[in-house]
Amino acid sequence: MRHPGSTVSRARRALMRLILALPAWPTWAWAADFGFRPPRDPDDATAADLMRDLAERILPVYQEADTDVFLANLTALQIVSGAYRAAYDSSGSLRSRRQGKPFDDLVQRAILDGIYARARMLEADGRLGFAEAYARSFQELVSPLDNAQAQAIMARLEIPPAVYREPLRQAFDLWRAKGSLPQADALALVRTWLSYQSRRSFNALLPELFAAENRNRYVAEADVRIPVRGGVIHARLVRPGRANDALATLPTLLRFTLDPAEDDAQHSAAKGYVGVTAYVRGRTPDGKGAVWPFVRDGEDAAAVIDWIARQAWSDGRVAMLGDGYSGYAAWAAARRRPAALKAIATIAPMAPGIDFPMAGQIFRNAMVRWAQEHATAEPLRAGVDADADPDTMWQALDARWHRGNRPYWDIDRVLLGKRSRLVRTWLTHPSHDRYWQKFLPSAEQFARIDIPVLSFAGYYGADAGALYYHHEHLRNRPQADTTLLLGPYDATSIRRGTAPTLRGYTLDPVARIDLPDLRYQWLDHILKGANKPSLLMDRVNYQVMGADQWRHAPTLDAPQRTRLRLHLDTRERDDPHRLLPSPSEGGGNVRLSVDLADRRDVRTPWPDALRVKQLPARNSISFVSDPLPEGTEIVGSLRGVFDITPSRQDVDFNISLYEQTASGEYQLLFDPYDFRASYAGHRMRRRLLRAGERQLLAFTVERVTACKLAAGSRIVLLIGLNRRPDRQINYGSGKDVNSETIADAKWPIRVRWHARSYVEIQTGKS
Repeated sequence: MRHPGSTVSRARRALMRLILALPAWPTWAWAADFGFRPPRDPDDATAADLMRDLAERILPVYQEADTDVFLANLTALQIVSGAYRAAYDSSGSLRSRRQGKPFDDLVQRAILDGIYARARMLEADGRLGFAEAYARSFQELVSPLDNAQAQAIMARLEIPPAVYREPLRQAFDLWRAKGSLPQADALALVRTWLSYQSRRSFNALLPELFAAENRNRYVAEADVRIPVRGGVIHARLVRPGRANDALATLPTLLRFTLDPAEDDAQHSAAKGYVGVTAYVRGRTPDGKGAVWPFVRDGEDAAAVIDWIARQAWSDGRVAMLGDGYSGYAAWAAARRRPAALKAIATIAPMAPGIDFPMAGQIFRNAMVRWAQEHATAEPLRAGVDADADPDTMWQALDARWHRGNRPYWDIDRVLLGKRSRLVRTWLTHPSHDRYWQKFLPSAEQFARIDIPVLSFAGYYGADAGALYYHHEHLRNRPQADTTLLLGPYDATSIRRGTAPTLRGYTLDPVARIDLPDLRYQWLDHILKGANKPSLLMDRVNYQVMGADQWRHAPTLDAPQRTRLRLHLDTRERDDPHRLLPSPSEGGGNVRLSVDLADRRDVRTPWPDALRVKQLPARNSISFVSDPLPEGTEIVGSLRGVFDITPSRQDVDFNISLYEQTASGEYQLLFDPYDFRASYAGHRMRRRLLRAGERQLLAFTVERVTACKLAAGSRIVLLIGLNRRPDRQINYGSGKDVNSETIADAKWPIRVRWHARSYVEIQTGKS
């Protein structure tokens, strides 16, 4: 085999030949910035020529000390400039250099670019059309890969062009205004253009190519019917190998879901398992069929596990994967303790009655959308534009509901145009009563769950269910083999993989990990004896934002840790008020008044950015601490006591905590938390407030965070009263909130905070 250095030298010589062949450029081409007048949009007829021109001007001056990075970027520049043979040679050099090393982004890029460069090279030679050339190139470079590597390449190839179009359009708009761009940004633009342009040419070819490749790697059964008591469960099964290969027994990874989009059976097979995706009773693999969520999932999943253990290809061991609803199903099966179930690994598992369809005992309109899309699987009512953006459409329906004068009992009729028996059933149980409790493990069942458990949760809206299961499991079984990972993720990023930024916040580099792959590594440890991932070395593993570090501890709440207590300054003064290290002297109170009948802001969007320059203080009151004298690490859940006098018998609070940096920006530390005061600390029974009387209200925010607050930063507490169009509104009359209407608002609701009010959170200090 040739020495890798020789291939690099050839690539550099090829680059010099290309440079010499290019026309002479004026001296400004060698400057750090490149003049660039982008097209109107990525689909403009002139876009390809403009991007080729940019790539040709970068090539003569491009330098990079890291040879592998140099080759990766060189390949992209050569492809976009039209030097396909040189690009294929460069990608080949990079592939040779990466042999025997981890199958990381660089080698994947080398394969992806190599496939495309060779296809264009074959096409340019006039021997083949592009479709045939791409198919041959794909087979040449993908077939030698192992299953996991091939799966990774196909997963990247099937990212649709639309994913790259919007970033490309935004980049064009940005650099059009500036007229030039630095080399690093020019390289990034070339790479994004290549990802978009290449996918537009080969995207339609992928289904047939993937199907042929997978037939050579896996045995798949599309609609397996598994008998269960009183019915049948539909499933899809994929196992490694060919149909005529000797039958090998393997452990099985099972996902029990109602969403065909979650089908990852083939991905599990690529990891060396039998992959099974089973569907909730009534649902078929094509997504058809109505289901009644939660009711029989535990017994049905346990029956599927028993069936798997009896199959000739099974080694008798099953582990369950689950995200959201399928995460709930994993816990529902675990509480029944089927003998073959050896582990469960969940990401942001749903906990009915805890985080869905209400949170903080406040119903969310999103439950109606979820019921329509995932339970009934029916099209929306007539008159709704089927091609409209779903988020925009549902926001418009929320606004329609908010402007009306109907009780929350009618939320389904307003949003769906008809009564939903499922939604109606949920609304009948606003407390965490026996209806919800029966879906979750009891204390006795938690105590008997003795298999390894892995849970992932995020600071920004993917935590309540995972925290509930983790805490209850440990509370009832202190010796439980349970592992929890927490980080700066939301419900989307925690399932689909982390990006460098999340809603305006730049993640620390150590937080940018492939969470689904980490879950497979943990399963390999449990089922195959592989080393345990170092990131999961203790029961609780959390990323400290701002510190670029992970911490590992046996528990999230450590009694020996110091708690940072901050008291609300209730002396009369303009907003923002102060957060003090000790109670304010002289009594007094601060007031917040919100007119719950006001609908003037119904069309004003609620911000979801995690880092902002202005505090989103609508319907809220703020409290700000003094600058921190030193860097302070906080971790865990915010808790506190409100010393309040409410004007009505109930109120829905919203709690947010921010770090105000020395530059004046605000960093949200956890997803804003709503809770109904009448359920604070006791979600099973409603206890109304005493209108007009001073009283203490203790609460714990069902969110977690971990952050290194910089010296000079301030802590900002934002307390609001809920009047959002996308959730139930509590007018405080004392009646069933589902029955209240805007007529119950009568006058603005007022809350006064007194001197004994405080919040606290534990620090990293012992």
